[in-house]
Amino acid sequence: MHAEVTQARDKELEFKIHDIDISILYIIQHELQKNADNRFAGVVLKHPLIKEYMLKILTNKNEPYKALAESVESSTKFTNDLAGMLKLTIGN
Repeated sequence: MHAEVTQARDKELEFKIHDIDISILYIIQHELQKNADNRFAGVVLKHPLIKEYMLKILTNKNEPYKALAESVESSTKFTNDLAGMLKLTIGN
């Protein structure tokens, strides 16, 4: 996995991410969109044969880096909660 910032401004952050499953980015995007202080969060697949994605974040108030960090943290918590629930359900 590799990430590279392609654009960083006061309330905007855009970066490329290589060799990652796009579903992870969709979960982060979902968490970003739940926050009313974020104007836009989008994930784009650059090419179907190459695992290169773009994630763009536009915020109203927060620093985009802070918004991203908060969304990654809440995504991680959600994923851990889901894993715990599935372990209890399956019995392992």
